[in-house]
Amino acid sequence: MLGFKRAIKASILFTFLFNSSAFAQGTTVFMSDANGKYGVRDKKGETILPAKYASILLLSDGSLLVYEEDPGWPMIMNEQGEVLVSKTNSIGKVLDAFDGHFICQYYRDGQLADLVLFKAPDLVLFNFPSTYVHAEFVKDSCYTYVSAQTAMPGEKLLVDLGGKALTGPGNAHFDRIKNLFKPCNGYAVVLKDNGYDGILSGVYDLNNQKMIIPCGFSDIEFDEKAGLIKAYDKVRTLTYDLYDTSGRLVKTWEQIGKQ
Repeated sequence: MLGFKRAIKASILFTFLFNSSAFAQGTTVFMSDANGKYGVRDKKGETILPAKYASILLLSDGSLLVYEEDPGWPMIMNEQGEVLVSKTNSIGKVLDAFDGHFICQYYRDGQLADLVLFKAPDLVLFNFPSTYVHAEFVKDSCYTYVSAQTAMPGEKLLVDLGGKALTGPGNAHFDRIKNLFKPCNGYAVVLKDNGYDGILSGVYDLNNQKMIIPCGFSDIEFDEKAGLIKAYDKVRTLTYDLYDTSGRLVKTWEQIGKQ
């Protein structure tokens, strides 16, 4: 077990060294010549974490994955040295970080196993089923959520930053998010596999967590100028009806054609 954890730590440290150029203009990890331990300096070269750790990995949001020699589990700290996620959670790896949220992978019986969504300080928001082998934040200027993947291509589970599953058994309305409307307003074009009808589109209100247009259309577009949603017919794919952002039908294609 100890050898396994040391091998993982060595791998993480190598990953940091390989990617450290991305942080060359900001926070940097350094190794002390005196004791061979690692610390952190800010962009001015001042030490903000002393060189007393076995290894430190800079995460994508500027936080730090910090290993101590004993007991060997890492913890997540901010640049001020405050612990965000404690080592008692038996974290083995951090897959992604965003705005105080972390997708972590646990150790179970000496192996990397369960995926967990954390929110600092030290709050477990969601435990992913064991079939999911990878997860990452889908970072959009309108809305950010987590996309988890099984070993089966295309099999995904979407979870919001509050820990609520957007897809899966608890939500039969859609299978995945296609894209979000611009400018930012919290509305997503979502897709649902409807068997013989194929993959159909609808609109989901992410802020209020409800479908406003069911998945029954071949495509969805947002008309920014009019502030209305174009829902294209699944049979006559060049025709569309107009809806407002509450899901109310404004005009049918027949009414649009008569203008």
